[in-house]
Amino acid sequence: MACMLMSDKLTYENIDPRSRSLIMLGLAIAMLAACFDGTITTTSGPVIARVFDSFDMLPWLTVAYLLCETVMVPLAGKLSDLYGRKKLLNIGLVAFMASSLLATFSPSMEVLIVARAVQGIGGGILIPVCTAAVSDLYAPETRGKIQGAIGAIYGIGMGAGPLIGGALCSISDLGWHISFFINVPIILVIFALCKRPFPGMMDDGKKPTIDYKGIALLSAALIMTIAFFESIGKAFDIVSIESFVMVLVIFLLFGSFFSVESVAAEPIIAPHVLRNPTVRSASLLLLILGFAMVGDELFSSMYMQRVVGFSAMEAGMFVVIMVIGMSITSSIAGATMGRTGYKPWIAAGPVLMGLGFFLLSYITPEFNAVEFAAGEFLFGAGGGCLIASLMTAVQNSCDEHEVGMTTSAVSMFRNIGSTVGSTVFTLIVNAIVYTEAVGTPAEPYRDMGIGILNVLGSVSETVGEAIKLVFTDSVGYAFGAGALALLVATVIGFRFKIVRTSHTKNAIECEEN
Repeated sequence: MACMLMSDKLTYENIDPRSRSLIMLGLAIAMLAACFDGTITTTSGPVIARVFDSFDMLPWLTVAYLLCETVMVPLAGKLSDLYGRKKLLNIGLVAFMASSLLATFSPSMEVLIVARAVQGIGGGILIPVCTAAVSDLYAPETRGKIQGAIGAIYGIGMGAGPLIGGALCSISDLGWHISFFINVPIILVIFALCKRPFPGMMDDGKKPTIDYKGIALLSAALIMTIAFFESIGKAFDIVSIESFVMVLVIFLLFGSFFSVESVAAEPIIAPHVLRNPTVRSASLLLLILGFAMVGDELFSSMYMQRVVGFSAMEAGMFVVIMVIGMSITSSIAGATMGRTGYKPWIAAGPVLMGLGFFLLSYITPEFNAVEFAAGEFLFGAGGGCLIASLMTAVQNSCDEHEVGMTTSAVSMFRNIGSTVGSTVFTLIVNAIVYTEAVGTPAEPYRDMGIGILNVLGSVSETVGEAIKLVFTDSVGYAFGAGALALLVATVIGFRFKIVRTSHTKNAIECEEN
């Protein structure tokens, strides 16, 4: 009887190739939609704020999405292990479509922010489920190729968001409505492609145990972490009572979370997962990757539009150069990983990203297109090396019943890195604007930090040029700091350990590649 049950189980070994291809196509489109929706308001947001006359609430269009996505990622991964990828995928698609409709017809900024939060929940389900499903659909030796394609899609989605938002809003102020509504037909296509049965574990008839305490503690810890990095330097200073209290609360929440997880029947993130050297190193590398990517995306765009004078579309074309670099290396890494192993790509990724940041650190108000494009290409190429190789290494190092949990755990660190990066890069630029402006015509405005660019239209040409120089120098220093952070990632990359995990959690064999 047991043999019959095993033979009836749908796996990557016996799934119909056509069904597998259609499901994977649907998952790839879902990943693309979730990624570009996360960044689409970077260019459409100012138009939306002007329409609703709510510039003070503009940052929440991105923060609401990022906050809910970050909290949802680890929860969705574990729940997909318990209930199956397809159930979670359908929930994510419904949430994403409903929130997209709400965003399309939002009558106010407040309603739109709520819609963006629900979109973040949908995106936080789609991304880990789509990534984890690769291990259900493909054999270990094939996963590298597919993860390479997924990595390329991730980069394309991140780069496409600002382009789509900018293009639609350049046509008309009504373009922002379309930027949300386009998700609806996309999701209907995904439903059609993914209607087939998904490979997964056999149903043993037992009701899954939900770790409610773990969910509550992890959600609170992540919300507090994001709130801290979004508020530091704005609502309170780095060295302050508020800062100390929030850091203390964050440590207590994470400490309580891991204490609960150590005894939970079905932990959201099992402690032994983070003791796996491959998972631990991949988490650190993805945290630094998220940190660096958000810094490049945020300040490269700001520099090109506010200092150089490019339109959102023109600036977006240089983002495309980064995406091309990411797509090329991600695809090549995925296709050749079976022969080369993971380590050459994991080692090369931070090096290329660091070289890209090093070139970008030499920016001046007089735009050098060749130097800037080379920096963006190298930066993207390094990111592509990491995205393809790390996810494959992680999935092949964990038990098949924990793929969703493990994949979402490392993805969570990438999201946290993005939040940290946004704050740290802003703090660096603000601090250097304050010091660089001393003794220049821009000195009266040095307390404004990155907000110094907002006075460009109301000052003389001499003061305006000084402001542009001060801001550009500050961004250059921030990119230089990013290059130093990537040196740390380079050390981790060269020391990366490849771990093979058997189907028994306690049996881990470490082998150096």
